Amino acid sequence: MTFRCLLFALIATVGWGLLFAQDGRARRITLQDAISLALENNEILRIARNDVANAHARIREAWADALPQINFNAVYTRNFMRPVFFFPDPITGEQRPFRVGSTNSYQMLVTFNQTLFQAGKVSGGIKAANLFKEFSDEGFRASKANLILSVKRAFYTVLLNKQLVEINRQSVEQQRAHLMSTRKLFEQGQVSELDTLRAWVDYTNLQPQVLRAVNNLLIAENQLKDLMGLDLEEAIVVVGELDYEPAANPSLEALQEEAFRNRPELRQLEFEAAMRSQNVGITRADLMPRLFLTGSYQSLAQSDAFDLGSGFQNSFFGGLRIEWPLFNGMRTSARVQQARLEYENAQYRLRLFRDQLKMEIKTIFLNLNEAAKRVEVQRHAIRQAERALFMARRRYNEGVGTQLELGDALLALNLTRTNYVQAVFDYQLALAELEKAVGRID
Repeated sequence: MTFRCLLFALIATVGWGLLFAQDGRARRITLQDAISLALENNEILRIARNDVANAHARIREAWADALPQINFNAVYTRNFMRPVFFFPDPITGEQRPFRVGSTNSYQMLVTFNQTLFQAGKVSGGIKAANLFKEFSDEGFRASKANLILSVKRAFYTVLLNKQLVEINRQSVEQQRAHLMSTRKLFEQGQVSELDTLRAWVDYTNLQPQVLRAVNNLLIAENQLKDLMGLDLEEAIVVVGELDYEPAANPSLEALQEEAFRNRPELRQLEFEAAMRSQNVGITRADLMPRLFLTGSYQSLAQSDAFDLGSGFQNSFFGGLRIEWPLFNGMRTSARVQQARLEYENAQYRLRLFRDQLKMEIKTIFLNLNEAAKRVEVQRHAIRQAERALFMARRRYNEGVGTQLELGDALLALNLTRTNYVQAVFDYQLALAELEKAVGRID
């Protein structure tokens, strides 16, 4: 049995031995390092950056409708057979053909078009484009906030599993030491074989917990690597521990007001509602008359040879053009109605999100306070569990305690330590969720 005991000790330690054997050459990652790498490498955030650049391009596109449109065209025509016109003969009255033009024709044309009035459609388009830019900026902030929260959650999960591995390692070591002590007492005739078997069973029952903790740690590290954009085969060492430091605790009302000011998703909905409002005016402008300043400069030349003949002959004109859509099957009126309904829906979504945001802040606020209370309770419970284990071990060594009593004390200490680190994890995660919920990003 001694050989089997040593074998189980080797199995219990090989998992974390492999985990920490490469610490010397592994990349050390702090929380800030993890966030920086994720912000640099994450593909979702790169998409959000491109959306912002796209919004800036839309502003330039909207301004194009307010600027003059100038076009240049050049045409060369080869008449393999010149065009024919028919004119009546002044004497006989018969239609006679006449060929006109030259073999080669050259034409250059410059046209000019400037919008003078479109019932606010151009200015509304520019305002809508600027609002879309603000909308995209807030979308980038929202993506950044979600990514930071995901990194913090993954980072804290790694720290949690590291501490769970250490708790289970300590439990295994304590149980193995107790098993060895029980075997010596059994050999001296001071305890029964049943006590030795019970110690062996308690020791072996800890092995699955060790393996599960090590596996969970490896999974958590891979999830963190994926968020940071690192190769899954690269070895990392997460630097830090789950420590409890009570944070400043503003009132629930103050947190909700901060969220109403800073939450990017809420500001996105506000900009969307403003864009929908502008779209109503832009669509309605299609019912109104439009006024344009137009002009054209033209140069023509013809020749039967490959030259310009007598040279280019120029012409130039300018004028005003008015367009007024009188009837298009009520299509524009239907589009105006759609724009109004979309604006109303944007207002509804804005109010709905504000209500949901209040509920989200309140839920996180309650979870944060509950986790803080659990931390304090479990911190006190650890001291009591350690004292209970000390007393149970002393009673057992003195022959007045039982194997069951000592095993229960070891299990209680392990459970209490686990509950403590879980409570600290829940507190840190709730704190990160609160920062994201109120819009604290930078």
